[in-house]
Amino acid sequence: MQNPHDKFFKETFGNLTVAKDFLRNYLPQNIMDIVDINSSEPQKDSFINE
Repeated sequence: MQNPHDKFFKETFGNLTVAKDFLRNYLPQNIMDIVDINSSEPQKDSFINE
């Protein structure tokens, strides 16, 4: 298996419930105040341009 860490993160954070829970628990409050995690949606690509 190549890139097991990459596979782990993609599978784990590909689950929107897990990703939101992680952000709620680990981001500082000042960041949470400006991030709307409820508008989060999965993205197909690894890198997203503005």
